[in-house]
Amino acid sequence: MKLETKISWILIIILLTMGAVFFITGFSVLSFLSIPLGIDGLVTYILFPLLIIGVLTWFGFVIDRQIRKPLFFFIRWIDQLSLGVFKMPDTIKNFSFNKMRVSPFWELKLKLDGLTQQLNAAEKERKELEETRKNWTSGVTHDLKTPLSYIKGYAAMLRSEHKWDEAEIKEFAKIIEEKSLYMEQLINDLSAVYEFDKMQIPLNLRTANLVAFVENVLKDLRQYPMADDYPIHLNVKDEGDILLSFDQTLLKRSLENFIMNAIYHNPRGTTISVSIETTEGSVLIGIKDDGIGMDDKTIQQLFNQYYRGTATDKSPLGSGLGMSIAKQFIEKQGGQIKVESELNKGTEINILFHC
Repeated sequence: MKLETKISWILIIILLTMGAVFFITGFSVLSFLSIPLGIDGLVTYILFPLLIIGVLTWFGFVIDRQIRKPLFFFIRWIDQLSLGVFKMPDTIKNFSFNKMRVSPFWELKLKLDGLTQQLNAAEKERKELEETRKNWTSGVTHDLKTPLSYIKGYAAMLRSEHKWDEAEIKEFAKIIEEKSLYMEQLINDLSAVYEFDKMQIPLNLRTANLVAFVENVLKDLRQYPMADDYPIHLNVKDEGDILLSFDQTLLKRSLENFIMNAIYHNPRGTTISVSIETTEGSVLIGIKDDGIGMDDKTIQQLFNQYYRGTATDKSPLGSGLGMSIAKQFIEKQGGQIKVESELNKGTEINILFHC
């Protein structure tokens, strides 16, 4: 039996019970008073039942309009929400909420209306994310196949009977190494996302000299074949050591992702400058390039997972996860990130740590 039918039967039983109680009580009282009041017995037996029927009809009308129809309306609304239809249902048989006077129903309507709007927004966001994930999956699949094809192709060339000179062999090895490093970074990004989702990223804070640490990170980055045509400079605005408590693994990954993002999405010859300075009890790390810059839409999407950035003169690179991961790594250590960029004037990422 449907819930609406059960409610209808319950209301009918309540109404009939009330009618029976009123009829028995009222009829008994009227019969007792009929003699002293001089009321004819025929009036008692005919008019009183008609009066009771009229009262019950009026009660039934009120209950139907003020209780049953609103209840059915809300039940239909909840049913639609459970089926994924996130909107208010049509009114029932010309029933309008403007004629409803039971205040709890008004409050319930407001709550369901707010829930419907939230579910609509969540469903829209879910569909957009799903579409983005599909595009991202397609892009990552392509990005994995492309370096693999390079590695297989050059490996086959090296295994061939052709006599390659030393310069050609070094060039082939450089390309193979470059593609292998890219695939390694992609796998690391995917692993980091999984660990973040499972809350398995440990935090190991240790006090160390930030300047020496950043110098070593940049030294390693300059060894990457992809960084050959991108000058990377370090500018320390304070003399002496700068001591800071940070997780060396997470900060190294963050700085690598920020700098490699500048390499991926800028033309060859772009200069990348890293600066370190102390200011008002805080440490500021700046990563600035003089590349193509970003528009407002790209800045807003920069740290979203699966956003793959803008195209350059190279084929699209990057998993789309690196910037999001880097931001999470920084924030996990208590840091803050601010991005400033302008088209054709470069990009600057500032990382602030409070001492």
